[in-house]
Amino acid sequence: MINSDLIAYFKPIASQFSGDDTVQLIDLTGRVTDIQANKHRLILHLSLTAGLYRGVLATLPGSFDMATAMIDMVQVPDGKRVPVGPWDLDHLHNVMAVPMVRTYVNGSLKGGLWFSMPGPQEIAEGRLTADFGFEAQDGVNELVLELIERDRTRMDWGKLAYFELREDDRHPAPLRPSTTNHPRIFLHADELGRLRERWRNTAEFEELKNRLSTEELVFLTDNSQGTLELACLFYALTGDAAIGTRAKDRILELAHAPTWSGRPDPLLMGGDNDRGISLRLYLTALGWDYLQPLLGDSERHAILAKAEQYIGKMYDFTLLQRGYMGCPAIDPHSLGAWNGTAIACMAFFEELAIARHALPLFHGLFCESLTLFPDSGKAAWATYFPFHLVLYLAAAHTFGGKREELDKSPFLDHLGEALLASFEVPNSQELQRGLRTREHRFLTAFLCRFHPTQGIDSIYRAFVQREKRATGNVVPGIFDVLYAPPSTGPIASFPDRPLFAKDVGDLIASVRGEHTIAVSVSGGPKAGRKAVFHLMPQNREFAPSMGALEITVDGAPVICNINMGLYGLNSALTNTMCFEDGGALTNGQYLNGAVPPECGGVIRRCLISDRFIYAHIVITYALDPRLQVQHADRVFMLDRKTAAIIVSDAFKGERPIRFATHLHCSGSVTELGGQQYRLTGGQANLIAGIKGGSKGFDDAERGEIFVQILESPESARVVGEEPRWVPGYIYGLNNTGQEDISEGRFPRYRRWRLEVAEPAVQGRFLLALSPRSGEIAYVDGVVHLPQGGHLRFGDRTVEALGLECDCECLLWDEEARKITALGLLRLRHGSSEISFALRVDMTYDADDGTGTLYAQGRLDPENALGFHLAPWTYIGEESWKTLNTHRASFKKTGAEKNDTEAGI
Repeated sequence: MINSDLIAYFKPIASQFSGDDTVQLIDLTGRVTDIQANKHRLILHLSLTAGLYRGVLATLPGSFDMATAMIDMVQVPDGKRVPVGPWDLDHLHNVMAVPMVRTYVNGSLKGGLWFSMPGPQEIAEGRLTADFGFEAQDGVNELVLELIERDRTRMDWGKLAYFELREDDRHPAPLRPSTTNHPRIFLHADELGRLRERWRNTAEFEELKNRLSTEELVFLTDNSQGTLELACLFYALTGDAAIGTRAKDRILELAHAPTWSGRPDPLLMGGDNDRGISLRLYLTALGWDYLQPLLGDSERHAILAKAEQYIGKMYDFTLLQRGYMGCPAIDPHSLGAWNGTAIACMAFFEELAIARHALPLFHGLFCESLTLFPDSGKAAWATYFPFHLVLYLAAAHTFGGKREELDKSPFLDHLGEALLASFEVPNSQELQRGLRTREHRFLTAFLCRFHPTQGIDSIYRAFVQREKRATGNVVPGIFDVLYAPPSTGPIASFPDRPLFAKDVGDLIASVRGEHTIAVSVSGGPKAGRKAVFHLMPQNREFAPSMGALEITVDGAPVICNINMGLYGLNSALTNTMCFEDGGALTNGQYLNGAVPPECGGVIRRCLISDRFIYAHIVITYALDPRLQVQHADRVFMLDRKTAAIIVSDAFKGERPIRFATHLHCSGSVTELGGQQYRLTGGQANLIAGIKGGSKGFDDAERGEIFVQILESPESARVVGEEPRWVPGYIYGLNNTGQEDISEGRFPRYRRWRLEVAEPAVQGRFLLALSPRSGEIAYVDGVVHLPQGGHLRFGDRTVEALGLECDCECLLWDEEARKITALGLLRLRHGSSEISFALRVDMTYDADDGTGTLYAQGRLDPENALGFHLAPWTYIGEESWKTLNTHRASFKKTGAEKNDTEAGI
């Protein structure tokens, strides 16, 4: 029944008797009558059964001035200050940029409720929403919502459109310890002997001992792994009192600190909440679990008191902030705020009632969140998102025994292979994390221990080998020490088979030759199809995908998107089509906020054959509707033999608009003549950011890609320019608001822009990108690739290799005598012909007359003269190469008669 979870629905009622400072709220369901309200404070008395409840607030159109949530920031390279936003937290002035509401339940302050990040529609209409939760006791409860003083001039409760109270849809799940002994987080006492023997007299362990004995024990590094956790583990393994005492002293510093808040006002984002608190709880938990023999009574009391205080704060915060990090999610803000808190609940389970009370909430959130991760194993940020997930999974498995609800996961089944396949195409976010193999090792070591998929130990060794090659040695992290496989054994090869992560719309491929050319294309919901319709506004981390591509040469980014390490969303900074000043629906915003989940790129058609990779990406719904674009789409083709890339960008609109295609590089752009250009990479260390010092890269110019214009409107021209963007704090700017551009250390990107000179109603560009210059030709509508490859677009009859095809695109390999047809309606080979009413994809060998058809269902041919079509089957093991769900083999029979078995 619709609204079966509804408890109350409040509306402000204005009348002729209303005063200027009064607000009258009425519950239209009639269930709640004890309501006290003024413009800044709501007090409700509710009769409820014990449990979790949800509140949803929405304000009227025009109720909020979005300009008050904007921040002026330094833009580079010109140093101009430009408005960015709206923001959630104004970190320059240590205030919330959106309004904040002090929330009390039964007289206890639960936190500051932040209004949710608005999306494009809310911004346009000047309205806000908030989604929160609270825990009720059995009987009468008091709920107080009080706007903070700073926000009372820009928001009041008279601007409410409605206020709903519902049952909360979060599902706590029980988790109890399998043992009362310590340690029980990440390992048990009976495993200590095996681990000691594993690392005895090894150079890596001795080096680790020296570091832990002499260097500062830090909470966190840029690789999300600190040394304090290692020191705690080292003591548990070895009993080394000196290192154990150093670790204990750091834990006691936390226990005796007057506050852990990262902000002057603890209610702010990053105050007594969020990942910073979770990290400290995590370390306190490991100290309690691993350092027990070193702790005196007063030290235990101090640790317990601090843990009790902050587990309670994080529990209240998670219940309250549904719209920020209180619901199932895949982003590191949510997972990173839960994992340390939940692990602290495990460590203090017997000692603290709040630990026993809170743990089911966090366990339930992780159980549901695991189901949202993409089946392909490829998270949008390949290592950083799952890092926070598996930290919890390892703790839960060891604390509660092997947990089936945390083990059955297609994501975990495919994570190792996805990490291996995507390793050679790092995006800029992954570069900013420095030596990415540390996180790759962390994840694959976890898999080796808790989810041992086939060959995962060899994948782990492949990452170790790469890191040794880059740095000369490998310093083990906590999961390396605990779960790494034996150092000797098979080492996985980096795969030649492309990764088509269809659930997130990522297509990743490498071509090896004189150089390794690795390419990624983003054309779907980056959060994943399983997650995108369930995420709260604050958890929508990624701008709508628009078919942007990235290319690395021997691991060095050459064609790179400028979409990480900056403030503000701007599709013009990515390697895709540009309409007017960008075109994406969320352009200009700081975060996506409540952007509709269906607004993004869609891969309409994709097929990977022996030689070619083809993807057709429609980006129409990612665009601002005010552009009035009827359709905009990109066709991408990669030649797996030569690494040549063909890109066709096309659009049609209802009115003339500016249209261009952008490519960005971190090196230089050089015109070579003959419509050819050379783009290079570089500045790897600058891209990685100055936070934490050098990331072990250099800034040398490295790698090259040649771009050739094959077809464009007569008025088209190429413009080379340095793009304008707003750097994040990792580049020394926009951290305090006082910085001058002279203080920044930021990469200087170059943009290659192919544009039409005047606004147009429709347009098309055809481009080639290649590791070598001058090797691609375009003659009479046919693209001629090196080594006998060819491509032709067009929804008409195309002839090649003695065949006729009616299809959207035909690709053929002249040397192998094979064709790949996309969107095929008819194939004619000599006197044999097969045709369909609906389009299919096809691979076909012109010499032996055999092929495979791919379709979204079982299709009977309209005609099958001289062809035998085998029965359609589910795609099965070939699902990695196509969006289609069914396949059927077929063979030319040479008989000029209808095959009666066709379609059976």
